[in-house]
Amino acid sequence: MKRYARIALLIMLAAGLWLALKPTLGSPRIPFLPFRWSEYFDLMDFWLNLGAFGILGTTVWLAFGALEKAFSRMWLMTGFITLLNILLELMQSSIPGRAMDKADVWAGLFGCVGGIVVGMVLQLLSIRKKTGHKEPQVLFLDQTGRLGGAELMLLDIAAARAADSEVILFQDGEFRTALENVGVKTSVLELGDEASTVDKQAGLKRVLRSIPGILQLMLRIVQAARSFDVVYANTAKALIIGGPAARLAGRPLIFHLHDIIADGHFSLLNQQALIHCANFCAQSVIANSEATKAAFIACGGRAELCVVIPNGFRIPTERSPASEVKALRAGLGIPSDAWTVLMAGRLAHWKGQHVLLEALKVLPAAHAVLLGDALFTDEDRKYAQELHTQADAPELAGRIHFAGFQKETMAYFDMADVVVHASVYPEPFGRVIVEGMLAGKPVIASRAGGAAEIVQHEETGLLVDPGSASELADALKRLQGDSRFAMELSRQAQQTAQDIYALSAVQEKIESVIRQTASRVFRKESETAETQTIQQAA
Repeated sequence: MKRYARIALLIMLAAGLWLALKPTLGSPRIPFLPFRWSEYFDLMDFWLNLGAFGILGTTVWLAFGALEKAFSRMWLMTGFITLLNILLELMQSSIPGRAMDKADVWAGLFGCVGGIVVGMVLQLLSIRKKTGHKEPQVLFLDQTGRLGGAELMLLDIAAARAADSEVILFQDGEFRTALENVGVKTSVLELGDEASTVDKQAGLKRVLRSIPGILQLMLRIVQAARSFDVVYANTAKALIIGGPAARLAGRPLIFHLHDIIADGHFSLLNQQALIHCANFCAQSVIANSEATKAAFIACGGRAELCVVIPNGFRIPTERSPASEVKALRAGLGIPSDAWTVLMAGRLAHWKGQHVLLEALKVLPAAHAVLLGDALFTDEDRKYAQELHTQADAPELAGRIHFAGFQKETMAYFDMADVVVHASVYPEPFGRVIVEGMLAGKPVIASRAGGAAEIVQHEETGLLVDPGSASELADALKRLQGDSRFAMELSRQAQQTAQDIYALSAVQEKIESVIRQTASRVFRKESETAETQTIQQAA
């Protein structure tokens, strides 16, 4: 395509220069037309220039354009063509019968921009999907290179279909390494600095500044998506960018919703953006809990798009050796006989680590391990500093142990006597709750969101009101003082977790959504093709 476009460009430039610089005094501009017809062309000069530069812009893009850094290339080409147009107009002032016309400059500018956009569309449409695969090929999108709960879920999903799928991340990090280690083809398309700083609470000003970077990335995803059957957006930011890209590429989109779309989690602007994007772009929405689904629908999301599939977990056949657990305790500085509480997850205010620390003030013999780090925002990092200050208080000094982010976490759960989930806002799922249950540990969780669906109060764990340090302290005292009750809770919880959250069962449900989403589109395309054939025959 580029070769033919460059040949056409040379012909167009030669013809255009001849028409632009030809004297017209007393003779038509186009000599093979009657003079009166040539006058009509002169009267439509603006529109003819607009169309001519539109064709020129399209041809230039097809000859030299590329979707990588598309917008910078677009403005560079537009600037160069406009500069040549101005020089030609200046030269015309010295040609008999010709004069500089500013309207022609504007016509050239508008026509060039429009033509380049048309060239981009033609380039995208020229990309053909690979064929010969029975299973739908999936392009997974995720915004971060860090390993959070959503990313751990995607790691398992992508690993199961590594042969025919690919993951695109908007940020590099340990998540890319983890994907590549299990054989998943992974690419990193960096989001611009402005766009990468937009978080769930971002306002209009920050969002507007991020638009150029988002549009640039969106074009590159459109190009990539046309080689796949389904686009799978694993996070909110992946939906905002990947949703419109999937529409432009003509590919169905699955949105995996790992968040509760509500105040406290998202700004009002981001809530509306997510809902509208999901409603308009997605063919299926996978919610990780009934609470997540309910919040999506309450904000205006289409109920018929949603299916609830909880997170899946690998059921370990063996637990950590006693020697490893003992060494871990010693490394953290925890006495071997100390009753130990584990709280795992990102250090963020809504996760509620401060609530646990407040509750531990009335349990003087208990130690706590905070497994996780401040991953994403300056607000999280400030909160982490506040936790360290809180832990240095006389009532807690020496009993709070910050373990940081760890890739391998099994030994931490095996070391604990109880696992605590203390989110102050409703959490969409609660991955650490299931991990604690699978480890055979009694679990205390906040009575809200997805956590309240996982834990059956006094059967598979204990539920407390979100943010209540006194209730959490009472629950901890109860488990510390009644080992038999704690053991019965953990036994039932472990069996329940193995029955409901086994990874193989969850993967099959997700694969079913992928196949159904792809088949609906294939069926629609087949029906359209059959209709066209019947019409042609008629």
